[in-house]
Amino acid sequence: MNINKTNYKLNLISLLVLGSSIFCGCKKFTDIDPPTGQLVTETTFKTDATLKSALAGMYSSLAITNAPDLQLGLSLLPGLSADEMSYYTTNVYYDPFFANALNSQDVSSYSLWRSLYANIYQANAIISGVAGSTGGLSNAMKVQATGEAKFIRAFCYFYLVNLWGDVPLAMGTDAKINNDLPRSPKSLVYTQIISDLTDAKNSLAADFSAASGERIRPNKYAAAALLSRCYLYTANWADARANADLIIALNTQYSLLSTANLSSIFTKNNTEAIWQVTGSPAVYSGYTYEGYYYSLGVATIPNYLLTFDLINAFETGDARLRNWVGVTSSTLSGVTTTYYYPFKYRQKVTNATTSGEYCTYLRLAEQYLIRAEALAQLDDLNGAVADLNIIRRRAGLSNTTAVTKTAVLRAIAQERRVELFSEYGARWNDLKRTGTADDVLSRVKPGWKATAVLYPIPLTDIRNSTNLTQNAGY
Repeated sequence: MNINKTNYKLNLISLLVLGSSIFCGCKKFTDIDPPTGQLVTETTFKTDATLKSALAGMYSSLAITNAPDLQLGLSLLPGLSADEMSYYTTNVYYDPFFANALNSQDVSSYSLWRSLYANIYQANAIISGVAGSTGGLSNAMKVQATGEAKFIRAFCYFYLVNLWGDVPLAMGTDAKINNDLPRSPKSLVYTQIISDLTDAKNSLAADFSAASGERIRPNKYAAAALLSRCYLYTANWADARANADLIIALNTQYSLLSTANLSSIFTKNNTEAIWQVTGSPAVYSGYTYEGYYYSLGVATIPNYLLTFDLINAFETGDARLRNWVGVTSSTLSGVTTTYYYPFKYRQKVTNATTSGEYCTYLRLAEQYLIRAEALAQLDDLNGAVADLNIIRRRAGLSNTTAVTKTAVLRAIAQERRVELFSEYGARWNDLKRTGTADDVLSRVKPGWKATAVLYPIPLTDIRNSTNLTQNAGY
């Protein structure tokens, strides 16, 4: 059974319209209210039990309500914008991403923008509500809830600043303040992200006790993992290395799966997972959103494809190509065409006790590659090569032959491409942060223009604000 892309897009539009009616009506994006039924009111902050309900609502919004955007969308849309994803037949919703020809009224990017800000609202409500609580909450619950909410806020702003550049920095829920926020410089947004993650790292538990042993709520090391990524993106090599080191070398909760178990890297609660998010088995037939739309029932022509440019980037013998790339073929008019599609997610969760997969936002292999790049930038080439080779050998490849700093950094970039493909915009963000987007994408994207590295600020929100400006080129 092929999954119809048009039906998916109609579902996305329905969620956007539903979100608009539930969240805000005609309100502006920074004045989004929490979903109906979620406890973000004054009474939320009177007992530990009600605060736990508010936290559950925040994760439900992230994992279920906004799953089309924050799971599939964060992977598919930037993947199309880069050089790793394609799709079968023309699609009016995806053509602008693939052609890097978005406009300020694009529905898909607008939906992603609003979903991220909706989660920021909920995080802000919890942070400010806990801070203003006058009694009834235990100190431990206050610390835990604030740390988790700051992590979620930082996570959402990380994607906003990487997809849109300078963005409004909403730090509370007061509509009078939020309605006409200007765009804050990217550097200031990163400062806030790093501050939130540092607070979360210092306050959250080191284990998984907050989620009864599952890896579905951020802990100290999830905050460190996202911090290491942020420091890498902002060229703070020493702190990128230190935070990755905290996860790789200084605890025993995380370990890379073996080559033989590559197909299990996205299973729930495996030792490589740092932070995962549950899905909704009843809605997606027990699969993650990616598994449902990328892989479920692919028999002839997949809806979402990997580009030949990406497939050709894999070295001969790379076990990731065998384990993470699905292959099928179709014959039309006597011509047989081979299609490649993402096959990282494909295991079904049937109940709470069986195996299956969770959406995996942070995993250990990325930390090795972050530390390798940071070490190379710090001129510790031996350390960088050692980390790089750990990931290569896990993929069934021989050690790198790179020796010089330039060659080692190039080898790390290549390894990131084949290790992290179709994972939440990693390739798109890498091309931009390393300044290689123009060179790489101008060779494979007809009509590429430099301003396409940022998505357009939604026109609706620009019209509703006196201070919101548009990105160049739109």
